[in-house]
Amino acid sequence: MLGYLGAGTLLAALVMGGFSAVLSFWAGWTQNAVMVQVGRRAFYTATAMIVVAGAVLEWALLSHDFSVPTALVAAGFYGGQEGSLLYWVMVLGILGSVSLVASASLGVRLAAYAAGVMAAIVSFFLVVLVLVASPFDLLSVTPPDGLGLNPILRDGGMLIHPPVVLAGFASFAIPFSFAAAALLAGRTDEAWIAHTRRFALMAWSLQTAGLVLGMWWAYHVLGWGGYWGWDPVENVAFMPWLATTAYLHSSQVQEKRGRFRAWNFGLVILAFLLVIFGTFIVRSGVVPSVHTFAISEIGPWFLAFLFICIVFSTILLAARSQSLGSGAEPAALVSREGAFVLQNLLLIGVVAVVLWGTVLPLVSGMLGQQRVVGVSYYERAAGPLFLLLLLLMAAGPLLPWRRAAGRASVRALTWPAGVAAIVLIALAVAGVRSIPALVALPLVAAVVATCFTQYARLGRGWSRLPGMMIRRRRRYGAYLAHLGLAVLVTGIAASHFWQQEKDVTLAPGQQVTVAGYTLTYAGSDVRQLADHTELVGSMKLGTSTLEPARATYAGLGGQSLTHVAISTTPLADVYVVLTGVDEAGSASFRIFVSPLVIWIWAGGAIIIVGVVLGNVGERAAELEAVRRRVPALAR
Repeated sequence: MLGYLGAGTLLAALVMGGFSAVLSFWAGWTQNAVMVQVGRRAFYTATAMIVVAGAVLEWALLSHDFSVPTALVAAGFYGGQEGSLLYWVMVLGILGSVSLVASASLGVRLAAYAAGVMAAIVSFFLVVLVLVASPFDLLSVTPPDGLGLNPILRDGGMLIHPPVVLAGFASFAIPFSFAAAALLAGRTDEAWIAHTRRFALMAWSLQTAGLVLGMWWAYHVLGWGGYWGWDPVENVAFMPWLATTAYLHSSQVQEKRGRFRAWNFGLVILAFLLVIFGTFIVRSGVVPSVHTFAISEIGPWFLAFLFICIVFSTILLAARSQSLGSGAEPAALVSREGAFVLQNLLLIGVVAVVLWGTVLPLVSGMLGQQRVVGVSYYERAAGPLFLLLLLLMAAGPLLPWRRAAGRASVRALTWPAGVAAIVLIALAVAGVRSIPALVALPLVAAVVATCFTQYARLGRGWSRLPGMMIRRRRRYGAYLAHLGLAVLVTGIAASHFWQQEKDVTLAPGQQVTVAGYTLTYAGSDVRQLADHTELVGSMKLGTSTLEPARATYAGLGGQSLTHVAISTTPLADVYVVLTGVDEAGSASFRIFVSPLVIWIWAGGAIIIVGVVLGNVGERAAELEAVRRRVPALAR
């Protein structure tokens, strides 16, 4: 019964979504305000049907008797191919409905086209869910029980990483819909940016959180001592984040100076196209990755949809190319606008590097011999670009608008330059000889100095800072996000450059010292739990006990899994992996000491806090400012 109910609601959602798309495009073409409202309400109805289908699927999962915790049973909603697509379109429907509620203020045509584009995207997903990969397909024979959740997914990371990163992917469709609508309506002003800025920030923040949570999950579950391996699925989640990072910065230039219109449309479109491309990679299984789903019929559908989106976007940009210029004189190279242009070029360069490394196995395989690039490729190709981006983060905010930097800006640059020089000297005195470390960490210090310089400058003195932080919270929030990124990069650099690793075999009572940390092997134990057996090796670290383990699941054909033991402090993580125990009781361990890993997670949290605090309660003021500059917004 639940299967028929869920399938029926999805079919109803498809009908209403298709109706919304067709009617909204027609209403925009004829500028019929009444039909715009009808099309929008059809979109809301389709969203309601999708939510009902999601509730039916969740109830079907929770009403069965599974041997895993209820929270992990609920996570089955988005854990599979079909359910994750339903979750995606449900998030898009809900957030898209919110974005359409206030869209009438943008004018009839733009609001109608935005609803039409968004409804078309939702309808595509519903076509796939109804015709290709329905989460409500019924089995001819109902098994008494399944094999259970994959052991590696029986973790808290399953509850937070997939839903966040999928929600981020879904959110990128909202800025794209309004950008496409603005091009269709011939409205190349910044009204669509002011309306959708929060949704772009939401997509970017969700993707930031999803990436950091994925790094944390890989770090504490997989047992390899790292958190980012440049896996294809990691890459396709990273590329839309890079494009949207460029957009969020260059959109400020259009809002303030009327420049970068073409850049902003192109970056929003690029981010969405990269999302669809990433979905094709993940869902088709054409590129080898531990994260991808099995090869399925979904891949060709997303490839076709990607092709349609590329053609549609290219035609739109070409048709409106004459109106995308600002008409102003080119900005000076050494100015804030010039810094934004260079930043965009660098970020697009990183996207190109990552994209090539991701598709190379597919392209080379089609030519006869599959080739795969390693971590060293990304470090050599993208590393210098990231260093230049850090340099821009340190210098760009201190440069003036429009004109080339004068003496005042040069004086302002002395603070970050001086701090960078001090850190460089300190590292050299401490014996650091790694060139990347000697470049990256002083640049990070310069970024921090620039942020505090701007706090003092914008507050016109530290005594006025609290009040200014409230009135100009958008800018202060941005600099807080920059500080968070500096903290995150510091953690990445320290753990990458100075991680120490040792493989040891110890008898009970023996000790090993790694990077100044002394661990004592206390012995091993076998523990029989409900559905698996754990071989535990106890290690003493000071007054604490670390218990790395190897879990074996007999019901899953003897599948084994590493349980990592981690001792975390603000200075370093001691990371212990049990690799085996022999008959004499001696145990083999792989031990990592990674400096400042916790700074990565803290930096991610600071970034999100900065974005949230900097964008609360300013939408009305932003829209009013746009209305004053764009009289056509009233139409």
